[in-house]
Amino acid sequence: MAICERYDRTVEEKWQKQWEADKTYHFDESDSEKPVYSIDTPPPFTSGELHMGHVLSYSYFDFVARYKRMRGCNVYYPQGWDCQGFPTEVKVEAKYGRKPRDEFRSLCVAWTHEFIAKMRAQMQSLGFSADWRYEYRTMDPSYHKSVQKSLLQMHKAGLIYRSEHPVFWCTNCCSALAKTDTDDSERETELFYINFELEGKPLQIATTRPELMHACVAVLYNPTDERYNKLSAKKITTALGKEVPLLADKDVDKEFGSGVVMVCTFGDKQDIIWMYKHKLPIIRAMDEFGRLANAGEFSGMKVTEAKKKIIEKFTAEGKLVKSQKLTQTVKLHDRCKKPIELLLSMQWFAKITEKSGEIIEAARKIKWVPDFGIQYLIDWAEFVEWDWVISRQRVFGTPIPFWIDKATNKVYPAEESELPFDPIAKPTKKGASGEELTAETSTCDCWVDSSISPLVIAKWGEDEKFFARTYPSSLRPQGVEIVRTWAFYTIYRCMQLTGKPPFKEILLNGNVLAPDGKKMSKSLGNIIAPDKLLTDYSADAVRQWAALSGAMAKDRPFSYQDMQYSKSFINKLLNAAKLVEKSCSDFKDEATGSQIKGLRTSDKWILSRLQKVKTDVTADFESFQFHHATKLLQDFFWHEFCDFYLEYIKHRVYSPEIYGQESKRAAQYTMRTVLLETCQLLAPVTSHLSEEVWQSFKPGKSIHLSSWPLPVQSLLDEESEKQCAFLNEVCAKARQHKAERKLPLNSELPSADLSCNFDISGIEEEIKATARVKVINFKKGEQSIVLNEK
Repeated sequence: MAICERYDRTVEEKWQKQWEADKTYHFDESDSEKPVYSIDTPPPFTSGELHMGHVLSYSYFDFVARYKRMRGCNVYYPQGWDCQGFPTEVKVEAKYGRKPRDEFRSLCVAWTHEFIAKMRAQMQSLGFSADWRYEYRTMDPSYHKSVQKSLLQMHKAGLIYRSEHPVFWCTNCCSALAKTDTDDSERETELFYINFELEGKPLQIATTRPELMHACVAVLYNPTDERYNKLSAKKITTALGKEVPLLADKDVDKEFGSGVVMVCTFGDKQDIIWMYKHKLPIIRAMDEFGRLANAGEFSGMKVTEAKKKIIEKFTAEGKLVKSQKLTQTVKLHDRCKKPIELLLSMQWFAKITEKSGEIIEAARKIKWVPDFGIQYLIDWAEFVEWDWVISRQRVFGTPIPFWIDKATNKVYPAEESELPFDPIAKPTKKGASGEELTAETSTCDCWVDSSISPLVIAKWGEDEKFFARTYPSSLRPQGVEIVRTWAFYTIYRCMQLTGKPPFKEILLNGNVLAPDGKKMSKSLGNIIAPDKLLTDYSADAVRQWAALSGAMAKDRPFSYQDMQYSKSFINKLLNAAKLVEKSCSDFKDEATGSQIKGLRTSDKWILSRLQKVKTDVTADFESFQFHHATKLLQDFFWHEFCDFYLEYIKHRVYSPEIYGQESKRAAQYTMRTVLLETCQLLAPVTSHLSEEVWQSFKPGKSIHLSSWPLPVQSLLDEESEKQCAFLNEVCAKARQHKAERKLPLNSELPSADLSCNFDISGIEEEIKATARVKVINFKKGEQSIVLNEK
């Protein structure tokens, strides 16, 4: 098969189809000899198409999968989809509006199928080598069953419980949230100074939330504040006429506002701390829709309207002293971007506060790449303040598998025979004692689903032999921004369920920024679409860009320069391969290097350099340094093999009648060896073109199933490298000399005066043939190169 004349998407599509037809990337369950290398691939949210962050992350572990196959591993590379929860629901709601439960869920399922198909096609077009036989979706009943089984086991161990606590609440989505579902955002607001009454005199209280005053349960001051620490009063009257306790607390900020603070249930996290600390009552300030409750004339109003009305009231009554602009940080729901509240709510929780030490200990048993990445998890684990609220009041999610006796509020776990548990199919049942039990209707946080991905892909609870071979996963690749969620929750859950860390290594990548260094966003108009890059540059160019990014746990701007260079390198590789193909058309011998006669100094040089490149590239792949490996290969192939070596052997290949058949065969063997082994080294990154070139010389088995080329120590030749370093300088200087004088490169120079401290008889032929020097005047001594025109 001849190498393609032009490299484009049709070439890549040809090999993608061939790999699928040949089952090139299938995991062999029957092979007990090869070591298994299992990858716990990130299941992307199916709320949209792939973005550049996906391309970067997925390219990284595809490089690993391809490299490990060539190193003789039986690679297990499944691909899943994180279908459920807010990421999808928010998008569906934005498009279709709020619908009845069943209709809305059907729309979510249809949306998910649509985007899975698009994302799968994008992954395949990028050459990702997943084994699609092991594809999974978190919305499938089989996945629900695994998640529910894991919750039942953790409940039995006392790690899952149902209780009423203040939680983050999105009044737009009408659901509880975990802290990890929130983003901090700065905004400008107003700080209102409002008169309360203390012993018949006004006392200013500064607050940004006057609309919560009906839920005020105490007023606090700092006991070291001389303005208030001599007060004898124990009660204070709010601007709404309600009497509440006046208490001292050292955590009150004396410098903020008037130095006196009202405690409401709940304005912020500090209110919760003070409520528990001082054993204060709880007043429900608002309902789940964000409408005020227990607020008298303001009941039923939304927060914004209530704030306006209550300030109007206080102004009319002369209780508003002043207001001033204030910049504050508020929490937003990370999906719908609406401000969140703190509400008292009955929810399901997983105990993590008491397990943070165990999580850190387990994380230390995992190799982190880069090694500083573990600190993101440690920092999060050490400051976890609350247990993980795992329940969501949504539709498209894994049902929480419990029955509730509404009369007593007692909880009954579902039987394993009832899994997958579905509260819609079976909303009620009779308990063992005849009590009426109602199915829990809340669904799981989507991180509950994905946090058992290493168990699901290893067929936990289904196939013990398969599980033993594939768990813990060899590798967990993921973004650094979800260490506090996916990595943290996976380590926690899998440790509790199996007693083992879920993976042996974790590979972290950063985010892709726009070329100007800003975050990519539709609003800024700086989104770069992967599909367009595939059309303009090719999949192999995109894959090279990913390798060159060097975005190991750090954010990197997208570089069109790297993309263009990658495309240029593909053209260079293609043209060089076609030259070698043509030059070796009559080369049939499969002899090894030691059996080839007539190797010249330049042959020995490039083969020696190849061995060193193999050593360095292998070490780079072992340590996930894809940017080092790719840059090294590009530089070696382009600037040593193409710029110099191929020029040195043209006369031997094209004029065997002058230089001999033995010399020609040595040159053919060498150029062919360097080309094919370079393609093998490049294969994890430039997967398609490497295959295209390989098959023209070695038709049949895929290059991706060939053995990784390891260095041959006997081919190392320092003397040849030293001589050819000088040869390269002579030829480079000759090119520069002719270019400056506007002479053709093939024009002959009358002579050259050369000097160095070693013999150059082994490279004289190349100097004359390549630099086009008629006479060489050589003497041993300090290195110098003088080109003569006379």
